[in-house]
Amino acid sequence: MRRMASGWKITLLLFFITSVVESFGYSHIASFLPLYLQGMRVSHAATWVGVLSAITFIVGLPLVPLWGVWATRYGGKSVIIRSAYVEAVVFAILGFSHALPGVIAAMAMVGFQLGNTGIMLAAIRGLVPNDQVGTAVSTFSVASPIGMALGPLIGGWLVQIGMLTLHSLYLMDSLLSIATGTMLLSLYREALLPENTVSPQPRQSVWSAAWQSVHVTFSLTITWVLFGVYLLLMIARQMVNPYVPLGIEHLYHAHGNLTVVVGGIIGISALVGAVVTIVAGRLGDKVGFTRVLALAFALMVPATLLLGFVGHLLSFMAVLTVFSAMASISGAMIFALFSTRIPPSHRSTALNLVYLPLYVGGIIGPLMASGLIRFGVVGPFCGAATVGALGLVAILYGGLHKGYLLSSHAENSIAPGKGA
Repeated sequence: MRRMASGWKITLLLFFITSVVESFGYSHIASFLPLYLQGMRVSHAATWVGVLSAITFIVGLPLVPLWGVWATRYGGKSVIIRSAYVEAVVFAILGFSHALPGVIAAMAMVGFQLGNTGIMLAAIRGLVPNDQVGTAVSTFSVASPIGMALGPLIGGWLVQIGMLTLHSLYLMDSLLSIATGTMLLSLYREALLPENTVSPQPRQSVWSAAWQSVHVTFSLTITWVLFGVYLLLMIARQMVNPYVPLGIEHLYHAHGNLTVVVGGIIGISALVGAVVTIVAGRLGDKVGFTRVLALAFALMVPATLLLGFVGHLLSFMAVLTVFSAMASISGAMIFALFSTRIPPSHRSTALNLVYLPLYVGGIIGPLMASGLIRFGVVGPFCGAATVGALGLVAILYGGLHKGYLLSSHAENSIAPGKGA
């Protein structure tokens, strides 16, 4: 007898925990990788920070269309659990590494760990009531900022009091990832594939089915607009995030443990951003996701620019908090627009590919930033502000306020949805 699928609230809770743990561990890479490399006495550590961030997405990019196909054929549950266990291997390799080659291997393997967020988003959207899409998607989206907030705070404190080293911190992250995978294996019950989901033909090869999913997704104009805006957001974020620790180090002149200072500043700013994002999700349900998205970009751009010019650590923290909040809100609003503005016949495949801009931005952003770091920490921040400004132009003039933007073959069969 087949068991009933988990309800949307249980599914949201399980995926929320999964995303928090994933981001909790990744935040230790984002926050402490420069210090980790410096501790290994890696030459040109600042440049390597950007290169290592790009390696992850270079490896993962070709796999992006495959995760959705595999989820359709073998179940999203298996793809999501795969991510948790590969994540455990990544952190184990990183924790045992004492030289640059080990770090490179770990960061490359992250490319095989990614690909779970779109599957989780598609599962949540398939279960949640239409009038609670914004709240549910924003709640799920805020899991990552919460993990990114708690990770540096807790990790930095554990290192400061001498309970853990950075090596053992990554090993702890490995154990947490194993626990997450086991939790999903035991508690998550997957819903059946919706009838209106475009699924690959049984005899198609995996690569043919992957290409079909990409073709179907990009047959709509709305997809190009949303992916374009999301790509610019990801480029800007990936230009900023790797160099925030160096910006803090540049302004920190007191004696003390730099690890806990970096962790505290990044953690607090991300935590505030997470709380604000939940409020923004509810606001988006009432006034429209596009309006909230435009406002978030409009505030993020000057904050990004100011990160390169503030001369005091507290000012840097305040500006970083604005940046973190607006970037988090922007991501949540884009996810909500994907969930409401793309027609049901294309929604699942689009959500499975939703992190394609993250991969592309994860390659372009760090590589651009690693080139701009020659001008000092101001270089990546100014570059990111320019990219963010292009994103704002795309939001204002890309037609998102006009409802569905469909290709000619689809617009006669789909009615506009709410949440625009």
